[in-house]
Amino acid sequence: MATQPGPAADSPDPASPRRSSSRPDPEAPPPRPAMSDRTPAPVPRGTAPPEALRRSRALWMLSFLAGLTAAVFAVLGREAHLDRIAGQVRELAPDRAAGTAGTAAHVVLAGTVAAVVLVVVVELVLVRRLLARRGGARVGLTVLLGLQVVVAVVAEAYLTVPGADGLRDRLVLVLWVGLAALAYVVALAPSVGRWLRVR
Repeated sequence: MATQPGPAADSPDPASPRRSSSRPDPEAPPPRPAMSDRTPAPVPRGTAPPEALRRSRALWMLSFLAGLTAAVFAVLGREAHLDRIAGQVRELAPDRAAGTAGTAAHVVLAGTVAAVVLVVVVELVLVRRLLARRGGARVGLTVLLGLQVVVAVVAEAYLTVPGADGLRDRLVLVLWVGLAALAYVVALAPSVGRWLRVR
């Protein structure tokens, strides 16, 4: 009996997976080589400010508080200050009208309080720049400290009352200038200079 011929031996099996072509893609980029060292790169950390600068910052903050306190005391006692300043204006210009003297007193009082607050704000900005390692901030603080002394002298003349009644206000102004001067001196420590030069 003749047997039926079976499937050809060289016919592909549809169930078998297709073989992928072994030819590399000429347009594909070359494989990246594996890293020999998998240690992550070091992350630079900011150097903490020295102890002298931290003490200087605390003294500056106390000085700012004293300056703002002096401004608040001046606003609260403005009636007494306005009367006294208006009297000083009339002594300097006897022919000046009472209304004009009162207006001049308001201008003098407001300008003096604004000068105190402005010095505090600018000093605060410079101290923040100093803590951000801006070495030029110390030069600005040098100039501003001299201006602060002048403003304090003017404020003592217009924002305090004579005698024992003005002792509290004068003491606050002295603290304002004294603490700022001490903070400035502490900021001149050699450790602060070395910290400012490190990058």
